[in-house]
Amino acid sequence: MAIEIKVLDKRGDDPEPSGSAPNAYGKIQIRGEDLVEDRYHRLRLIKWWDQELLANTTVVVAGAGALGNEAIKNLALLGVGRLIVCDMDGIETSNLTRSVLFRQHDVGRQKAEVACERAMEMNPDTVAIPVQGDLRYSIGLGVIRRSAVVLGCLDNIAARVYLSRHCYRLGKPSIDAGLDTVSCDVYTFTPPVSSCYECRLKEADRKEFRRRQSCLKLARDETGFGGKVPTSPTSAAIASGIQTQIAVRLIHGLRIPAGRRLGLYGISDVFFDYEIGISEDCPAHGWLECLEGQEIHETQLCAATSTLDELLGEIRARLGEGAILSLDGDREVIVGLSCAACDQRRDVLAVAGDLSEDDARCESCHEPMAPDLRSQFDGTEGLGHKTLAELGLPSLHIIKGVDAEGDQEQLFELTGDLSLFF
Repeated sequence: MAIEIKVLDKRGDDPEPSGSAPNAYGKIQIRGEDLVEDRYHRLRLIKWWDQELLANTTVVVAGAGALGNEAIKNLALLGVGRLIVCDMDGIETSNLTRSVLFRQHDVGRQKAEVACERAMEMNPDTVAIPVQGDLRYSIGLGVIRRSAVVLGCLDNIAARVYLSRHCYRLGKPSIDAGLDTVSCDVYTFTPPVSSCYECRLKEADRKEFRRRQSCLKLARDETGFGGKVPTSPTSAAIASGIQTQIAVRLIHGLRIPAGRRLGLYGISDVFFDYEIGISEDCPAHGWLECLEGQEIHETQLCAATSTLDELLGEIRARLGEGAILSLDGDREVIVGLSCAACDQRRDVLAVAGDLSEDDARCESCHEPMAPDLRSQFDGTEGLGHKTLAELGLPSLHIIKGVDAEGDQEQLFELTGDLSLFF
C-alpha cells in the first residue's frame, strides 16, 4: 500500500552528540497532517480490492427509484468509473421518503437525470449518464455489451422480463432487486449457464406480463390494474447493499451466488437463500439466441442520423446483395394500422408494445386497428429514408444481418453512437 508522505527537511529535536558532524543522526519527524489519504484509502485496505479496476468499470442501472437511488449512491461512493442509468419517470413527492438522491425542488424533473447529477456531485471520479425512456426500447445492446454487470432496480414484471432478455442475449450477468413493504430480495443471474429472471416466473406472473400487451401487441392502459406496492427506505437500503456488494465481487472475479435468490423477511428478520433452477418452459432459454462470443462488426452508423438504406448498405457490403436486416428475437416494428370492418388504413411507425390501444383506435368504429408488424427489412418497404431511431432502434444497438439465402448471419453495431456513452 503506497502512502504519499511529505518529509520535512528538519530532523528531530534530539541534541546532537558532542564531536559529531551536524545532522549525523536523529529522528525524522512525521506529523499526522503530513500523511495524505485519498478518497479510497480505506477501501484499498481490503486485501483483494482493485480501485483502478473499479475506476475502469461500467455498470448499467435500470431504474432510478428507491432501489436505483441506493445502487447509484453505493456505486458512486465506491468509485465505479461509469454509470449508465435508465428510467422513464419523473420525480413525485412520494419518492422523497425513499430516494436518498432526490430533494423537494427536484419534483417534476426526470429521475435518471437528477440521480446522475447527484452521483457526480458525490464523487467527481464517477461519470453518470442518464438514458431517459422505456428500457425495452431505449438501451442499446452495445451499452450492455460494454458493461461489467447490469443492476435491475425496477418495479414491474414486464420491465424485468425485457431487461433479463437483453442480458441473456449478451450473456451478461445481472443482479435484480425487489421490494415488498419491509421485505426485500435479490436475484443473481449469469445467463445462459444459470437461470434467468423468466425462469423464476410462475404462471400468474407470466399472465401479468402478457396482460401488459394486447393480443395485437399494443400497449394497454394500466389504469385500474392494481396499486403501487408500498416500500420503505430501509428495505431498499438492505436490498441494494446486498445487490451492490455482489456486483463488486463479480467485477473483481470473486465467487457470487449465481442463479440464487437472497433476501430478508422484514417482519421476522429472517434471511433466506435458495437456488433458482433453469425452468424447462422458460421462454428465454427456449428460443432466445445468446450472442455472446459472436463477432460484432462495428460501424460508423448512428441511430439518430443514419438511415435504413445506409444500414442495409453496410449489411450487403459484407453479406452480399439481397441481404436483409433482421430484428427477430429483438423487436417488431409497426409500419401501419388497418381496420377490416371499416376498410381503413393508417400509416404508423412505432415499436410493437410502445403504441397504445387508444392511439391505434379506428376513427370510424373506435376499435383497435390491427398492426402491420415487421421484423425483417429488405428496403422494399418504402422506409429506406427513415432513420434507425425512427424505426425504434436505440443508440449503440446491435442488430443482425442475414444473407439472401438465410445461411449466413452477422452482427452489426451502431458504433457511431459510442461517444454518447463512453
